[in-house]
Amino acid sequence: MKNFRDDFWKFVEKLRLGENFAFSRFSDGEVRVLQDKKLVLTENTITIGDHKNGRADILSLNEQKEYNPDKHQWVREALLDSLSFNKKGYYKGICCKCCLSGKHGLTPDEEVKWLIEKSKLDTYNEHLSWSNLWLNGNYPIFLEHMLPYFFNYDIVMVVNEKANIEGLPFKPKKVFKVGYNCMINNYDTIEKVKNWMKENNVKNHLFLFSAGSLSNFLCHQLYSENHNNTYIDIGSSLNPFLGFPLDRRYLRQYWAGSNEPIMDIQKICQWI
Repeated sequence: MKNFRDDFWKFVEKLRLGENFAFSRFSDGEVRVLQDKKLVLTENTITIGDHKNGRADILSLNEQKEYNPDKHQWVREALLDSLSFNKKGYYKGICCKCCLSGKHGLTPDEEVKWLIEKSKLDTYNEHLSWSNLWLNGNYPIFLEHMLPYFFNYDIVMVVNEKANIEGLPFKPKKVFKVGYNCMINNYDTIEKVKNWMKENNVKNHLFLFSAGSLSNFLCHQLYSENHNNTYIDIGSSLNPFLGFPLDRRYLRQYWAGSNEPIMDIQKICQWI
């Protein structure tokens, strides 16, 4: 059986020992792209397929994106490649049934099983985990027990152009900035990072990605070519340090003490 906390500690131990790996997160947005549904995330609205709804909060610019099936099939194909790719040390965090709505043609259980099938791994394979592994109920221990190990590494980051790097508790060795809808508009960042790595013979560095679905492409394509570094999709976990609004429930609840009907900061995600 898989356990949300046990999986978290597994990766803390890898960082402690300096064991290289990649961790790519396939969250609900990635699920909708993989399902070939139109996806538009703006400051105030969410559009999935033909359904458009208002947001309960304000979505910051670094989280906004757009996928149009009529224009961006290559994005879906690249995302599917990153989900189906398998290599020792390449871990895939997928959406769990408690974090999927079940409102878009499949039940949450069916969506999780579909993701596992697309991953080309067995249900309980070691290389499958949760997309929210650093977030929700694990976020406090991420800050206390995982973040400190970042200081053992030379760090390379891919983040939004609006990020305030000076607010981070560590100083990155190299930063690549991306803009709006970077999975499409800044896809060439992958080659820029690859070239920099080759030119500088980069080994045993820690790469931290906070760049939406571009993070999936980076984890996949960089690790497939060079497994001598660690690549982590950190999602929104460092947003408060980077100067972005607390636009996720778990962030508001941890940093601002927000008391809300759904307390993500207490949520221990479940497997299938």
